[in-house]
Amino acid sequence: MTRPRRRFFTLLELAIAVAILLSLTVVLFAYSRGVSRSWTKILREKNRFQELLGVDRVVDAALSHAVPFTWKSDQATRDDGKFPFLVAQEDFLRLAYLHDLHDPVEGALRFGEFRVQDENLYFTYSDRPFYQWEDLGGRDQTLLLAENVERISFAYLDWSADENDDWEDRWLWLEEWETEDSQRMDLPLAIRMTVFWKDGRRETWMRRTMGNAYRERFGKWNPLEEDRR
Repeated sequence: MTRPRRRFFTLLELAIAVAILLSLTVVLFAYSRGVSRSWTKILREKNRFQELLGVDRVVDAALSHAVPFTWKSDQATRDDGKFPFLVAQEDFLRLAYLHDLHDPVEGALRFGEFRVQDENLYFTYSDRPFYQWEDLGGRDQTLLLAENVERISFAYLDWSADENDDWEDRWLWLEEWETEDSQRMDLPLAIRMTVFWKDGRRETWMRRTMGNAYRERFGKWNPLEEDRR
């Protein structure tokens, strides 16, 4: 009885097997790197989207429910001693807005401001009006809305008093809104906020302020005269 002949792999067969194994390893490695990059990109976009949603919620709550508000203050510069809680500049906004009534002690008004500090976008608010934040004695809360922010920019919609202009020519976007040093006690018809990130991204939100529509105005309203444009 003859014994079966053992077959050994030749050097060529071993080389081919190693080559196939290396090829599969390279393909799997490239695939895993692609999956990792895709997952990282998905997470980055998810975080950006959540950040935008956070900004959008605060913008909608504050700008869409903005209302005129004044109170007596020793630091007011107006002759009647009233201080309007609205500081609307190109890179800064402080305003009063309506809020859901959760606690009768806190009331249904909030007073807050948007600002950029240390490359972060913050919204700080309180249930009490103030002239300086230090006056509140700790009755304020701060929300971090976005990180790595270069700057923010606001624009305020007004309406010209010149009835000779066409409707589309009577809308005026202003870089700031006169309040404390003027007799205006009204709000902008709408407020537009643009956030500029340091990586080049830019997003814009625009909201009509509360009670302002095509024919309605909330509070005492004076259209912008020709010599004040």
